[in-house]
Order: sequence, then C-alpha cells, then structure tokens
Amino acid sequence: MNRVLIKQVLGTLRENPLLSLISIVGTALAIAMIMALVIAYEVKSAGYRPETNRHRTLYVTRGNYVKPQSNSSSYNSFRLIKEVFYPLATPQTVTAVSSGNERLISIPAGRNEYKADVCYTDERFWNVFEFRFLAGKPFTEEDVQSGIRKAVVNESLARGLYGTAEVVGKPVLVSFVEYTVCGVVPDVSTFALSAYAEVWTPHTTTTFHPNMETEDTTGNFCCYILARSRSDFTAIREEAARSVKQFNANLRDGTYELNGQPETHFLSIYRQGNEQANGRGIVLRYAIVLAILLLVPAINLSGMTLSRMKKRMPEIGIRKAFGATSGRLLMQILYENLLLTLIGGALGLAISYLAVAFMSDWLLVTETVSMREGAASLSAEMTVNPMVFIYAFLFCLALNLLSAGIPAWRTSRANIVHAIYGD
Repeated sequence: MNRVLIKQVLGTLRENPLLSLISIVGTALAIAMIMALVIAYEVKSAGYRPETNRHRTLYVTRGNYVKPQSNSSSYNSFRLIKEVFYPLATPQTVTAVSSGNERLISIPAGRNEYKADVCYTDERFWNVFEFRFLAGKPFTEEDVQSGIRKAVVNESLARGLYGTAEVVGKPVLVSFVEYTVCGVVPDVSTFALSAYAEVWTPHTTTTFHPNMETEDTTGNFCCYILARSRSDFTAIREEAARSVKQFNANLRDGTYELNGQPETHFLSIYRQGNEQANGRGIVLRYAIVLAILLLVPAINLSGMTLSRMKKRMPEIGIRKAFGATSGRLLMQILYENLLLTLIGGALGLAISYLAVAFMSDWLLVTETVSMREGAASLSAEMTVNPMVFIYAFLFCLALNLLSAGIPAWRTSRANIVHAIYGD
C-alpha cells in the first residue's frame, strides 16, 4: 500500500464520515470481542514467569482409588508421587506440590498478621518453575531431607511483615511455628494456578496424615512433570503407566488409576474433577464462537462495503476504460478495505485490553482463583504477547476478506458502460 492509496482511503473516509465511522466501529467491536477471548485464553494457557515451561509440563492433579464396592477421587498422596513418579527416567524432573493451604502469617512480637496461601513442596519445585529471586535463594534438597524450617516468601508479604524486602535470615511464623526466610520472590498472580503461593516451605516441615482407607494413595499433592521436550510426552505417559501398574501390584484392596493423566496444561485447565477434558470438543467450541464473531459483523460490513462501492462505480468504469484490469481493481478495493479494517482492528485491540484489564473478574477469574488470598493481577508479560498481535492481524485480514471479498469481486467485474453510468 503506497501513499497514493492511503490518500485515496482518507479521501473516501472524508466523503462519507458517518458510514466510515460505522464501518470502523463495527470492525473494532468485532475484533475487540474476539481478542478479549484470545487474550483470556492466552493468560490461562501461554507460558509466563514463573510458569514459563507450561508447553513442556505434564500434570497429574487428581487420582482415582478404586475398590470393588467403592471409588475415591482426590489429590495424590506424597507417598504415591514419590514411589510412582519420582523414579521416572524420561522426564527432566518431577515435583510434588501441596498448594491452597491457608495459614496465619506473622513475626515474633509483631502486630501485623496476615492470612496467606502456603505451598508445601520439594526442592525440585524450583527447577520446574522459574522464579526470579529478589533476595536469597530457595531451600535445598538437604533442607527438605532434614525438615529444616525454611521459607521463601513473596515481596508483598515481606514488606507487610518487616517493611522491606530484605528479610533473608529473619524469622516468620507460619501458624505460630517459626521458620527462617531463605528467599524473597516477586508476587505471583493467582492465575499461575500451579506455582502460585505467598509462602513456600519444604513439605517435610509439616505433617500430612495418610488416608488408610485408600491405602495412602490420595492426599494433598499434585504432581508436575517437566519433560525435556514435547516429543517426550508419549514416552513419559507410557513409563508412568508401567510405574502405576507396578505400584498397584503392592496394593492389597484396590488399584490406583491415572484417569488419562499425565496430561498437558491445556487439558488440565479444563479438567472437571475426575473427568478428563475433551480437547477436540473445547477447540471446536472456540472455533464456533470465533466463526460467529467473525461472520455476523462481516455480513453487516459487507452490505456497507457494497453500498460504498456502488457510489464509486463511475470512477471504476473510467479506470477500466483506461486499461485497469479486474484483478488490479479487485486488489485495490481489498487494500483500501484492509486499511480501514486495520484502523478498526487497532481500535478493537485497544478496547480488548481495556476490557480484560477492567473486567478480569468476569472474564478470567475461576472458582479456584477466587478462593486464593493473593491478587488476580495481570502483568505485561501475561498480556502483551507477540502472538496476540499476530492473531489480531489475522482476524483483521479474515474480516476484510469476508466483508469486502464478494462486493469487491462484483464491482471489479462490472461492465464498463454500466459502471460509468452507475447502473
């Protein structure tokens, strides 16, 4: 698109400002609705700190213990993760995480008390999830093995307790039990479902009572398996199935079932309890919604485009008389409409970011997120993603072709005489 074409488009906008405004606003609203869905999906599924490895992580969240007359579905016990998933040779590493533990946090002789979400985990946690440490470092394998009461805290909690983030080596009380702060990390958004907490401590610093009714297979832990690459997923699932089979051979009364796990991040966020998500069905629903959001405004914009083209029929007839081909006219009309669509698309993208920022509670917050003490905040890393802008351009291009394709084709093939006289 050159300067002459841009001047022509601006001239067309000035000729009929009301029709042009309606066209731009219609495009903007269509793109805004689509991009709000895309941004919401990206926040839930794209990788960002500390969950930068979502694309190569497999999830085992809920297991199923089955006996002849009963069925128990719950999170996993640490014993099960240790015996079934820790020994896996194919993954890069495996971690056990018990999150969602609300505790009272304070300091000795301090007045401030906070309710905070505590995560009990192992030293491998810091290899699966990538945290940036503002001060100190994570607890080590030796700390976990020895049950030493160390804690990593987020920045907000550190400042709330001590007025500064420089709290490494200082005491903190977790439900009135004293821990020593070994590290401080930036606040983690509650949208980071797997890595989120406000305090992280070794799982050996507290007691998790075994559930003997399920032969200590169910408990409080989720398992996250970091693969070296996505190509290892199949091998990891096969190895996990063999490990479960071997584990079940030592159970007396029942068996443990994986229920389609380990599964990808995409499937894990749509899992409902013990039911595995239907990936194809989810993709199909998204595709149908996006198609409707594209087709409905495209039909309306197509009518306005055709009306605008009819007013320009004499101009098109004269250009054809001077040798302009149908193909050249078709491309010019499409280019002109694409420029209008891009203006509307840029406006729509801005509206979509505003909608996500001010309506995040409605668009993004799930029941799990709402139950957490921390903030459901959106960082620039979570929302400003190059793929979002690529999606926006592709949707603008698709909307342009759908709304202007047929009118442009009909106009470019019009008879020269009929076009000049505006028939």
